[in-house]
Amino acid sequence: MTREEKVAKLLWNSGGNGFGICSFANSMLWAMDRPGPDKPDFPSIVAVGGSPEDYTDEEIDKLFAFSELATARYDKIFNIRRGANLILFRKPSESGGSWLRKRMSWEMGPMYSPTLDEAIAFMTSKY
Repeated sequence: MTREEKVAKLLWNSGGNGFGICSFANSMLWAMDRPGPDKPDFPSIVAVGGSPEDYTDEEIDKLFAFSELATARYDKIFNIRRGANLILFRKPSESGGSWLRKRMSWEMGPMYSPTLDEAIAFMTSKY
């Protein structure tokens, strides 16, 4: 599969990193979200922050492989992906930092890993 095909199958997030502390109602609305004529179901339950151009081929490969695994496990239990408690990843900025790795609903606690491999390993252990 080409990079472009993998990028197209990933869910890209240009918004925030999930629900804030004061967003109980928003999380309830999200949980009831369903696909419809004007809003297709999600391609994955893993959302990647930023733009595909920010990620190397190797990073895309790793994120795609994890996305396929996590989504396949989810699909064994549920028949729609909209409203899922998405898994979020975001690459650190050029100036440094760590990889964001969290569930959309998480409001506190350590949510960063030094490397993508560690972020994926952490999220795999929570599955």
